Amino acid sequence: MVRRSLFLAGGGLKIAYQAGVLQVWLDEYGIAFDHADGVSAATFNLAMWCQGMSGQQIANNWRSFHPLTGLSVRVGQLAKLPFASSLLSLNRFRRNVLMQWGLDWNKIRATNREASFNVYAVTAQELRVIPSKAMSEDYLLAAAALPMWFPPMVIDGHVYVDAVHATGANLDHALAIGSDELWIIWTTSTRGRWRPGFVNEFFQIFEECTNSRLRSSLRRIEESNRRFAAGEHSEFGRHVEVKILSAEVPLHYLLNFRHRKFVASVDLGVRDARHWCKEHQLDRLPIG
Repeated sequence: MVRRSLFLAGGGLKIAYQAGVLQVWLDEYGIAFDHADGVSAATFNLAMWCQGMSGQQIANNWRSFHPLTGLSVRVGQLAKLPFASSLLSLNRFRRNVLMQWGLDWNKIRATNREASFNVYAVTAQELRVIPSKAMSEDYLLAAAALPMWFPPMVIDGHVYVDAVHATGANLDHALAIGSDELWIIWTTSTRGRWRPGFVNEFFQIFEECTNSRLRSSLRRIEESNRRFAAGEHSEFGRHVEVKILSAEVPLHYLLNFRHRKFVASVDLGVRDARHWCKEHQLDRLPIG
């Protein structure tokens, strides 16, 4: 029996596009997933999925997102550059946006949906997977605590930050738990352009880390599949199918200030996902 994993890959605020894809995959095509993985800001979408929200509900939450309501500049830290602990904080995002989205942690922890939330444990210097039953709002914000931009989260005496520099999508975990279909929504840019400036170069380092890690994992899967088909010993011992919907999303990873750009990005995800499903000859659910 096929075990299917959904990957909500990290991509900063470009992951609003993922919500449009989820509207199509979950609601219009009825694609069911046995497990879902989230990294960085994509854990927001993962939390909504765990709570049982429909694709339409997740998409509408992003359509209603006004970025200025979640923006907190740490004015007192600006004078400390380059020694500031962070430039921004997630306080207003916690207070305004997460409340508006209606996240219910009791429902998320009680879900029967299997999920892996990825955080990076600075104290232990390792990538950690937090299951839905152990998740909290603090862990969610830790998953989005991008170094330099947001302060780390301290939970039970341990320091956590965004795991995106360690992995953009934790394929290793899904393979270890037996998944053999990997459905990946990838919003990190793959254009391969290098632009000068500290902000540009910070996010280009992020692209370097995530794209190279993904391609390395895909090469391992390809080689394992080749060996498996030839009857040889293979790394994963089974055929692993990979389905990727990748897009260049017209949002900055972080510095976006216009509500309408999020609406447009969600709607772009809807259009692209419908086209992708047709290309892959998937059957749409009957309307009505």
